[in-house]
Amino acid sequence: VVTVLASLPLGSYVEFRPKRPVMIAADLARFAAGASIPVAAAFGLLSFAQLCLVAAVYSLGQLAFNAASQANLVNLVSREHVVDANGRLQSTTWASVTLGPAAGGALIAALSAVGTILLDAVSYLASAAAVWRIRAAEPAPATRAGTSRHAELVEGLRYVASRPTLRRLLLSWMAFAGCVGMTAPLNTLFYLRDLHFSAWQYGLLMGVPSIGGLVGSRLATRAARRMGTVRALWWASVLRGPWNLLIVFASPGVAGLVMCGIGFGGTLFFASLANSIMVGYRQLRTPDRLLARVATLWALATTVAQPLFIAAGGALAVWLGDRGALAVAAVVMVATAFILSRKDDAASPR
Repeated sequence: VVTVLASLPLGSYVEFRPKRPVMIAADLARFAAGASIPVAAAFGLLSFAQLCLVAAVYSLGQLAFNAASQANLVNLVSREHVVDANGRLQSTTWASVTLGPAAGGALIAALSAVGTILLDAVSYLASAAAVWRIRAAEPAPATRAGTSRHAELVEGLRYVASRPTLRRLLLSWMAFAGCVGMTAPLNTLFYLRDLHFSAWQYGLLMGVPSIGGLVGSRLATRAARRMGTVRALWWASVLRGPWNLLIVFASPGVAGLVMCGIGFGGTLFFASLANSIMVGYRQLRTPDRLLARVATLWALATTVAQPLFIAAGGALAVWLGDRGALAVAAVVMVATAFILSRKDDAASPR
């Protein structure tokens, strides 16, 4: 709800302000929110309302930080390195996904849940310090064009709607992100209820295949240079879906566990490859004055699409069973590639 209500207004707010101070403020807000939990717990004052408020602050902070950082990135690297820079950022995300659950479990055992939350809050201070240490001069933010505030809110949407490749890219992303949201609970049910995997096997499936995402993100630049950005994005998008069929046809036992691991890893490999190229292409084809608003538009699209697809996935599972619903999701994932344009838009608006 926070993301849906705040995406467009926050994107407009970030657009007309220096980006690094926004990133630092977002990190400091998340530090303060996270640190409030162990403080309240120490005094016996922790409540559900406070946890909801902290979650809202985290959502707003992530939204603001991502919008500002994506707008700032294109001013830190040259055009030919934008895709590579996004691949490197994606690789850090996948590294945290791969190592995070195990590290989190170890930290909870050593420090308790409250201590781990405090450590997580402190990590935002480290992030703020890292942003503060960037020494490259930041360009002046975009200036208001004298249009109404309503026009400013939807200008990013209007720009994307006017560019065929970006418009198709957004629609394809919404469908794919929706399928990802739909398969997450279905996979859990399928693994535990139908395939009878144990808790440690389920944990293995949630962690190890993420290495595929890490590798895929690092190969984004090579693929874009060899095939061209749009063509590489199209092929990566086509290939991210069929791997899910290995999960659909898996059976209980070690062989099924291996099939699910390979299927999930293959999906993450090509999805990460596609995402790294997609974000870089979007940044290069969006004017500097709209970067933050277009970034928050993507966040809004994800937030709207996923609950709808999750509900549809539940209905399909009732009608077709878990395997049938996962098979439909795999087919739709492949179909999302055919929404994409095979031709590039005009040269960069910068």
